Amino acid sequence: MSIIGRSSLLAAAAFFFATTPQPGHAQSAELKQLDAQLPGSLINDPTRIDWEIYGNEVSSTPVVDETIPGGGAALRIDVRDPGEYIYVAGANLPLTKKIETGDQVTVGFYARTVSSAAPDGKGVVRIRFQQNAAPYPGYGEETLSIGNDWGWYEVTTRAEFGLRKKDGIVAMQFGRTKQTLEIGQVIIVKGASSIAGNPQKVKQAEPAPQPELKIPASLQNAGTLLNDPAKANWHFEGAAGSWDTIPGQQIFGVAPTRMRVTKSGALPHELFVTMPLNSEISAGDELLIAIASRTETAASEDGRARFKARIEQSKAPFDAATDNDLTVGPKWQLLRIKTKAGAAIEGGSAQLALHLAGQVQTLDLGPIFVYKVETPAP
Repeated sequence: MSIIGRSSLLAAAAFFFATTPQPGHAQSAELKQLDAQLPGSLINDPTRIDWEIYGNEVSSTPVVDETIPGGGAALRIDVRDPGEYIYVAGANLPLTKKIETGDQVTVGFYARTVSSAAPDGKGVVRIRFQQNAAPYPGYGEETLSIGNDWGWYEVTTRAEFGLRKKDGIVAMQFGRTKQTLEIGQVIIVKGASSIAGNPQKVKQAEPAPQPELKIPASLQNAGTLLNDPAKANWHFEGAAGSWDTIPGQQIFGVAPTRMRVTKSGALPHELFVTMPLNSEISAGDELLIAIASRTETAASEDGRARFKARIEQSKAPFDAATDNDLTVGPKWQLLRIKTKAGAAIEGGSAQLALHLAGQVQTLDLGPIFVYKVETPAP
């Protein structure tokens, strides 16, 4: 039995592969019936498994077998040429309703690992609620270990910002491991912390704390703020280390993030943070970047962490308008960079990137502020 019963709705998932219908064929009456049985509100179409699959040397094949839980259908995904980062291959699952800031959202799905090159032989999948548009901001990131037998997996988080029906997705990313996975029925809801009640192998993210940002007095009237300092749109990536929120602390009203660089000799960009800017950048613009930071440990001779701050394009080739090297001490400080844009970046395509690798180190990041400084009229 599936978690919602082997109803005609679940049979529709298998029926999809036999009929190859056009997108949008969803049987609304059956979806409404399913929605009534679920906690919260259904915000995807669980009868469809024709998701967008991307990545180099990645293939997908429908599998129909009545023993597959959740309706007898799944998509087999074969990752033959893994990359350095997990996001280089994945599946994008569209939303059918919007998500509002603060909504509790949960994705649950059936999955199993056919084969995996991971040391434990299990599959590796990262789940992320995301905007499917550059610079691809998201939240609720959880990396799951997928067993060899069919199991039900869930990830729950609190929406740090809204996602539109137009380009809101749940991203399943699996590009860092050579593996073959089978993913069955997927159910996404808002307004509930669990779908199955007592599911197998659930990994549930804690609701994200709602920040109450306090702009430092030294930055009052500094100019036009170009980003969201409360971390709603931060994106973390890199194979040279890890990151997590520091519980029980607040810097300017926001929980700080601890960045750990564990790979010796890594290039700076092998562990990075990006955040989108909400304005175009013109060549010659005067900019102020303020970063709350401190060093926990560092392998440098002076014991201080070092990193790069770049305002750059959010798409390849990631050309930079500014590029600055920073050093931070062991106590919290607000690093201030006054810089001038050396190139223009069109609106919607600019981001601040922090490249944090280059040496083994652990540093903490609090709120980050990017201002365009108004130039007085002559």
